[in-house]
Amino acid sequence: MIFYTEFFNPVPVCYDETESKRRDTMDTMGYLRKIGQFGKNPDGSYTRRIFSPEWERAADLVRSEMKALSMKTDRDAAGNEHGVLLGSVPGLPAIILGSHLDTVPSGGLYDGAMGVAAALAALSRAQKEGVIFRHPMEIYAFNGEEFNPLGALFGSRVLTGWFDSEAPHMKDALHSFGKTGEEMAAARRDFAGVKCYLEAHIEQGPELAARKLPVGIVTGIAGVFRYRVICHGMANHSGTTLMKRRHDAMVGMAKLIVYGDLRCRELDDHLVFTAGTIKCLPNSANVVPNRVEATFEMRHLDRTLTDALIADIKTYAETIPDVTFSFETREEKPGTYCDKGLQEVFQNAADRLHLPYFVMPSGASHDAHALARRVPVGMIFVPSRDGISHNGKEWTDAKDVRAAGNLLYEALRILDKED
Repeated sequence: MIFYTEFFNPVPVCYDETESKRRDTMDTMGYLRKIGQFGKNPDGSYTRRIFSPEWERAADLVRSEMKALSMKTDRDAAGNEHGVLLGSVPGLPAIILGSHLDTVPSGGLYDGAMGVAAALAALSRAQKEGVIFRHPMEIYAFNGEEFNPLGALFGSRVLTGWFDSEAPHMKDALHSFGKTGEEMAAARRDFAGVKCYLEAHIEQGPELAARKLPVGIVTGIAGVFRYRVICHGMANHSGTTLMKRRHDAMVGMAKLIVYGDLRCRELDDHLVFTAGTIKCLPNSANVVPNRVEATFEMRHLDRTLTDALIADIKTYAETIPDVTFSFETREEKPGTYCDKGLQEVFQNAADRLHLPYFVMPSGASHDAHALARRVPVGMIFVPSRDGISHNGKEWTDAKDVRAAGNLLYEALRILDKED
């Protein structure tokens, strides 16, 4: 029994786990556990930061597994581990699979690495079943997808040319890793011979788990917009400055944050707003703050909504008394839609496997966000227990990892029949 919806309450479905296990000959969890050997902390969380020794050992492991699948391997200057399995029909475009190996500090096992494991397992299953793909199959284990000094989606942005090495502070940031802008420019890929990019990932949210569904088919990836907001007041003695005479930058910023939160909730249920960092100056217990800096982040698939939110915030800022505000744009990554044809491929594959699924957008950003600038992309999600991610308690049941792996493999079989 198949379930298909877009933002409606689900109808009860039957998911034949026995059938799923019978079909499954690959070892997604096995690959994931191998990757999880590296960067594990004493508390059970994982830390594999960009270009760290832990990340490098994980990338080396993935390279050895690619070679075991008869793939030709290379690693570019951005640290993207890459493998190619040649197809049986010359001239057909490549199908790329992938995700990332790095983690946030004290993150979980599944974020990113599960997609790399599923890609390896799909090709391993083909090998075990004697399937020879007509198209070349490629895998990327991307580096630096999580936020880092070089910017989130670092590896995939370098690969697609969506990387500005001349951006403020970028030269120094690259130098800190022993890298140059020239190396990043040389790592840009020509995508003329690529058919599409597919990525499996954990949802990092609560929707699938709440609906008790094993798979999500992604419609698009929300845009990410970050601003540096500065509230300007006047420092003064905390004991002698009466409240009516204060120009308190902290109070002004607090008012603006509360407004941003409330206005975001009014505009759209899928629009999100976060004041994630804050810096107070002079940061003394007995001084009225004269300067407070914060980061405002907003995300939605439709940019008109994020633009409306920041415009409303700026307008409201002008009404806050005794202080002034300035805004600097720090990051603009407009949302992108997944290819409708690839969504249909995943839906057809799910139908074949009797997998119920949910059609949904992604609030988190992924490497597919960068790849979509160059080629058609398709994504699938699996549940995150209690919606937890970027946390050592991140968890996805093995049966759901298995479902994602089966769905990815079935989609490859469908796509490989096309020219």
